[in-house]
Amino acid sequence: GHQDMAWRNGLGRTAEIARHPAEGAAFDWRLSIATIEADGPFSAFAGCDRTLIPIEGAGLALDFGDGETIAGGCYEPLRFAGERACHGRLLAGRTRDLNVIVRRAAYVHEVAIVAPPAHLVSAGETMFVVALGGAVAAAAAGQAWRLERGAALRIDGAGPARRLAAIACGA
Repeated sequence: GHQDMAWRNGLGRTAEIARHPAEGAAFDWRLSIATIEADGPFSAFAGCDRTLIPIEGAGLALDFGDGETIAGGCYEPLRFAGERACHGRLLAGRTRDLNVIVRRAAYVHEVAIVAPPAHLVSAGETMFVVALGGAVAAAAAGQAWRLERGAALRIDGAGPARRLAAIACGA
């Protein structure tokens, strides 16, 4: 049950997967999926680092106010500072994107796009696994989960490097 919100500019929607803290207007980090229907300006997130990964459609280009452009197709992460003035441009029609926004004074983040079978090692205090392409079976620290396509798994607990194994499931 992701919380789905229309953008202030009306050009897209965001489905929030998780955030910290869970309540209030401000957050230290947020994981969400955005549906972008049209070209337009991105909201500024001062003091934040962002990673945006197109997960459906042809992807998008980000045109920054300083003249730089970065572009990514499906599953190609785009990393940028949240305070940079930014205009999103669809490469070929509607796209959906996985978004990570982290307040850099409080947290750092890493994003890895992996195809199962995969083994990941994370030393972070919170780890998310999002099944983008299909159903995935995941296991870590003696627990196992099955994620349907589009589902997200949150694993908490700081400490030694955590190992996660994931394999693709039949439909």
